[in-house]
Amino acid sequence: FMDAQGEQRPDPNTSTQADNPWFPAARVITGPNYQPDAYAALTLSELDADKLGTVTRGRFNSQQLEARRRYTTYTPRGYEDAALPTIYLQDGVAYYRYAKLQMVLEALIAQENLRPAHLVFVEPMNRNDDYSFNQAYWRFVTDELVPDVERQLNCTDERTLMGASLGGFVSACIAWQNPDMFSTVVTQSGAFLGTPAHKDAYKATESWLLDTLKDNPTKPLRWYLSCGTMDWLSEINRQVATVLRGKGYEVVHTESTSGHNWVTWKNDFARALKFALGLN
Repeated sequence: FMDAQGEQRPDPNTSTQADNPWFPAARVITGPNYQPDAYAALTLSELDADKLGTVTRGRFNSQQLEARRRYTTYTPRGYEDAALPTIYLQDGVAYYRYAKLQMVLEALIAQENLRPAHLVFVEPMNRNDDYSFNQAYWRFVTDELVPDVERQLNCTDERTLMGASLGGFVSACIAWQNPDMFSTVVTQSGAFLGTPAHKDAYKATESWLLDTLKDNPTKPLRWYLSCGTMDWLSEINRQVATVLRGKGYEVVHTESTSGHNWVTWKNDFARALKFALGLN
């Protein structure tokens, strides 16, 4: 809905608001049998706030991107001195401040269903520029961000890249180029459509990632893909999953009756984390 000034406004016929940090005016429709994942509905009242972990802020001047870049790290309580795996998350502000992935991590650790890990929430400047075939951004992550994080935290060499939509796509690209650095890729509604010549995932019909996976030997990567069946990216995610299976990768592909939004992704957090950090 748009007002006379062309600004988006919530649906006037319902009091239900979109659970979305970027498009709060989006319409909300839920089916009669919809139930949120128990972990997605966690609030601070359900977790002991005194038992949440350590948060640090990092920032440095990136030579690759010629700009000052920021990130936030989260280490589960009680593991401040332990060497832990690391998950690097694109769209870090949304994953940390809005979706609160760290709370799901803590809940799963408390239930002894998950190994602990550092979470690194990476802040984009312009996500379309950063995430769409930007090899300078790839080098920023591998050559600058990872070393800076590992100077601050006690990390093992087990690293995961995770992101939603274009954040999932750039995670896949970086891992593909650097399988010696990253072992696991977690994508939520991965925006796998587009090529270097036609970058717009909303309009593209070709997929550079799909063709690259088809045409190259298998690399030592594990893959987790999730997508809603009402997402325009559902078919390309199915195709990527099929190619990955055919090439012999360890891959999990899940679908839900939902769309391209943070409700879908939050409902998927527990499954995604269990894939990345399941008990050995």
